[in-house]
Amino acid sequence: MIFNIKQDGSIYTIGESFSSKSPSEAGLKEKNIENWVAQHPEILFPNEEILIFGQSISGLSMADVLALDARGNLIIIEIKRDWSDRGTIGQLLEYAAKLSDITYEHLNKIASQCSILKEDLYSSFVKFSDNDDIDKDSIGKQQRIYIVAHDSDDNLKNIVNWLRKYQVPIEFVPYNIYVDKNNIPKFIDINGIKDSIDRYQTDKEHSWMGHMIFNTNETHSPGAFEKMFKNNVAAIYGYPTGPKNLEGSSAGDVVLAYVNGQGIRAVGKVKTGAVKKGSNIFLGKDNSQLPNEYHLDVTWEVIVSEKDAISASEASKLGYNLPVRTVFGRLQKGILADKLEKEIRKRTNIKDQY
Repeated sequence: MIFNIKQDGSIYTIGESFSSKSPSEAGLKEKNIENWVAQHPEILFPNEEILIFGQSISGLSMADVLALDARGNLIIIEIKRDWSDRGTIGQLLEYAAKLSDITYEHLNKIASQCSILKEDLYSSFVKFSDNDDIDKDSIGKQQRIYIVAHDSDDNLKNIVNWLRKYQVPIEFVPYNIYVDKNNIPKFIDINGIKDSIDRYQTDKEHSWMGHMIFNTNETHSPGAFEKMFKNNVAAIYGYPTGPKNLEGSSAGDVVLAYVNGQGIRAVGKVKTGAVKKGSNIFLGKDNSQLPNEYHLDVTWEVIVSEKDAISASEASKLGYNLPVRTVFGRLQKGILADKLEKEIRKRTNIKDQY
């Protein structure tokens, strides 16, 4: 995906091509790339929101960017301006090892030193994860590790692939810079991550059993989830990756619809898995159509009231810290996902109201 680099720090996708240059040839510093990722994590994570709480500062030994996903997994990102080699892996794994037994207090200290969050780390994470019942000491106990660089040698790629075979959650993410005729950087081209800590688990509990989670995400169009239920669709809008965030399912897959601030409100089944251009679900305050709306046909079989929804807190008590900030993705813990589905199906069904 190609993101436009604007002076005010905002980004948007564009299909126009310019000359490809290495960051150093384009006059960029490593800090430039780091800032783009920290300010716009959707560049790296187009299908989920993450909570950035740490960014490298002079005198503080840490990775370039630290974050949490909605399940409390620690995301460690190391950024290289141009070339990355096996030394980068050694450096990053050494840092990850130091963080393997890190306490919440230590993570919160890093967060306070970096001054990115407005509140302490736990308070920020509770709001972010929609879960006020999560154990503070469980935060950051599992890791997701990423090396982001313009290029690398074969040794690094081979080592990364070998580590992944042995269930180490590490990934190499390449990017390109495009400049205009005046050698001014205009675009960063980077492949988004759709990884999860669960993909490295091979036991039966973590195997996928056909369940997807969908965040209705109506931040700028409150109540849109009701239109989705009525029209038997899962819908998104405004994403730079367009329809890709609804792709990846097949006919018959089970979808659990999560409404922010409420919980799992519906269970349905995917009709075909095909994503199509849509309209009339996401509307602005002036009733105008919001941009880039896409639909996935889902037969919503069970819809429950807000009071009967399974909140993130309740799900965690049942054993599943839900990835509630994922736009649309697999619930890898198949046994627990099946348990959540059956629990929703037992609750009051108000589908007739839709």
